[in-house]
Amino acid sequence: MSPTAASSIPLTGADCFLRAFDDEVRRRAGASHASQLVLRLGPGFDLPAFEKTLAEAAAAHPILHAPIRRRMGLGAPAYQLDRARAEHSPRVQTHPHQDGSALPELFFERMNERFRAERGELLRVDVIPRPHGTDLAMTWLHMLLDGAGSEAFVEWLELVNRGERKIHELPPDDVVTSPGLPKGLTSKERGRRATAWQAWMASMADPCPRSLAGPLTNAAQDLRYDLLTLAEDETERATARAKQKAGFLTPMLFYLACAIRAHDAVFRARGIDPGAFVVPLPVNIRPKGSEHAIFRTRVSLLWFRVLPEQVVDLDGLIGELKRQRVDAIKAGRIEAGVIAMDYARFAPMRVYAHMARRAKKGELCSFFFAFTGEFAGGIDRFFGAPIENAFHAPPVPTSPGSSAAMSLRGGRLNVSHVQQAGLFSDEERALFQRTLRADLLGET
Repeated sequence: MSPTAASSIPLTGADCFLRAFDDEVRRRAGASHASQLVLRLGPGFDLPAFEKTLAEAAAAHPILHAPIRRRMGLGAPAYQLDRARAEHSPRVQTHPHQDGSALPELFFERMNERFRAERGELLRVDVIPRPHGTDLAMTWLHMLLDGAGSEAFVEWLELVNRGERKIHELPPDDVVTSPGLPKGLTSKERGRRATAWQAWMASMADPCPRSLAGPLTNAAQDLRYDLLTLAEDETERATARAKQKAGFLTPMLFYLACAIRAHDAVFRARGIDPGAFVVPLPVNIRPKGSEHAIFRTRVSLLWFRVLPEQVVDLDGLIGELKRQRVDAIKAGRIEAGVIAMDYARFAPMRVYAHMARRAKKGELCSFFFAFTGEFAGGIDRFFGAPIENAFHAPPVPTSPGSSAAMSLRGGRLNVSHVQQAGLFSDEERALFQRTLRADLLGET
């Protein structure tokens, strides 16, 4: 963030889009829409230095703990920097070692807690020692950071620790409401594009998507996730297949196709018609040349819709996703999505969520998906400890209840499959992973 004397910073349209999810989760599931970044570190982690640097960062950049409110209850919600209180600055909590090599249970619990954004509770960090290293989870409200921003944030902390950056020196984060928004458009043209985008979204509801967690319930949130990490030789095979089948520039479509087929396998095993698979794919819209703006979300969405009969053949499915991507880009739907989100900043969050659900006739989507490429590729160590593995665990509301996030770290592909507890039986989780691995590695 560039130095600023502003007392408040408005949320971007994408921030508000995610804040609507947070509102939905709080009202229906009693939790928050929180994401998690996990670092599995080797020996040598300097905890005191990390705590000191994070505290200094919070003092230098109050957006890390600024309340999110509307001034006088009007206008777009904003970070109220002048109301940031030290008692709400990000906490680092250390915990006793937990037996076993699996992910700490505490990390799952943290994703199911309630953050109080109106007080500035936006970020929490938990540290748990292992016999020969440390597990670290950074859990944050999604309005503060998107996936790329969270990786840039931990990289920046490490550079500050090394003395290669000063605590006040962050990559530029212009105080504008909607990076990526086309310039010079009249209000009439902006309205036309937003309306067209809404109509395009509504067209995806025929037939209606169906999630494995649907229909919508008010069950308490209880997220858990499985982590699938491919070996280096397996990852080489998977990445080679992605480039061969989807192309060098669009390997994420290969991974998206694999995730669709893994969910489809569970639908088929249950004997349930999924309707249509409707899946959003986040698109990074940081300005060209940006070193990496960190705070606030910088994404739009590309939506894909495929019918069950198009899922049967992997190559055919990838071809359909490639066709839809090209059509959406030519139609300017990434930019139109930014405009639509920007309009919705001024609407109450419940109205925003209601609009999203109404567009899909009840369901938000079939499941959530993200592929973020190389994870925190700028650093190999974090506060003195080698990074052995790193990945994201994305949030997922009660419905659709399932999310798959993929990234690469150290030559290995990670897949975190986040799900509402009890949504998948043990047999279905095994089927999901077996189907996914088979498509990733070409073992069908």
